[in-house]
Amino acid sequence: MNWNGKDTALFLQQKEYIDTAIVPLIPADFGPGMIHAAEQNEFIQLLVAFLEKQFKGRLLVTPANAYLPDRAEKVADAAQWADRLKETGFKHIFFFTSDSSWRQEEENVSGSVIWIPSVPLGDMEDSMKYSLIENQAKQIVNIIVQKWQANLS
Repeated sequence: MNWNGKDTALFLQQKEYIDTAIVPLIPADFGPGMIHAAEQNEFIQLLVAFLEKQFKGRLLVTPANAYLPDRAEKVADAAQWADRLKETGFKHIFFFTSDSSWRQEEENVSGSVIWIPSVPLGDMEDSMKYSLIENQAKQIVNIIVQKWQANLS
């Protein structure tokens, strides 16, 4: 389910079946890293959209947590997202990012950080973009399912 009026209304009706939230972590860099940050955003947004279709009815994709890369509180902010989502009833929180600085922050955010190096998609044909995203998503599907199964034990 996506963060829009129709899907969130459905989420509220079926809340007991939706135990997973995906939070895209997107750097908002307005300096020399702006192009790279925008490429990361495009890549992560396409990837989580694909995953949402795969797991429709099991997870909610939240709005992106856009952060300033040099802001010291970015990790604490993400941890607050996870806390709030857990208070709402989500059992599994996945943070998706292409920013490698998040790789060592998993224990600080009360959720699973899934780092995927972004690929610049700008001039790629749509069919090539879809194929690339699909290949990445297949690997991530396995990671998500493994984390779900680990929490059953």
